[in-house]
Amino acid sequence: MRRRIYDSKDSTAIDDFKNMKRLRRDQDVLRVAQEIIDQVKLVVQAELQRAARKILEVELYLRWLQGLDYVCKAVMVVLDAKVPGTRRSMTGVGRVSFFLLYHLMETFIDEVNSHQNGWSFRHPAGPIEPDPLIMTLAEECNDSDSDVRSEDAVRAAEQFFDRYDKIMVAAIRRYKSECNQKLMALSIDRKEESLSRGCCLLSEQTGFGSTDDMGFNLLEETRDAMIQWKLEGR
Repeated sequence: MRRRIYDSKDSTAIDDFKNMKRLRRDQDVLRVAQEIIDQVKLVVQAELQRAARKILEVELYLRWLQGLDYVCKAVMVVLDAKVPGTRRSMTGVGRVSFFLLYHLMETFIDEVNSHQNGWSFRHPAGPIEPDPLIMTLAEECNDSDSDVRSEDAVRAAEQFFDRYDKIMVAAIRRYKSECNQKLMALSIDRKEESLSRGCCLLSEQTGFGSTDDMGFNLLEETRDAMIQWKLEGR
């Protein structure tokens, strides 16, 4: 998928997503999301080892986010795709697009939590070994550039979240148009609550979205769309 998404005329990326329609259970899409995150982390780790330069924790999390950019582009290609020879949108891609984006974000937040605390619900074994390529708190305090670098990383991460938010809104609207809205309202409500808690935790740990707002401005449009769906399903 990573190699093909840049050409919206290439239908293979669309086929990749449509083949994912076979993943009927949430857990199946979650497994795919975890595999993507794991691969992104390996790529980032290899880049850090080649650079041999220590970075801030918040810069590490930014790189993980940026590694998901190809998935965002793939989702947009799929959502914009038309039935060949017509102006009609492809059908049946809303559910997998939304679920993939949702589980990617949930998995990312969990990975940050695991890295930050050495423990999370998905990684209960902890603690993890400190990464020698990531600055310790003491090293950050002694680095004169750390404040500026941290602010730049937070700003770049928030810009990524803004783009992710818009794509996820498009995905949830497509999913909503393709499914039984009332039947899925309760599931969407639960996902919104989980996502809100995750954004709050992420903001507290990283500063993304301003800690004063406790992450309420992260993925705001997506969560508003999910709340609206829940209200309409009553």
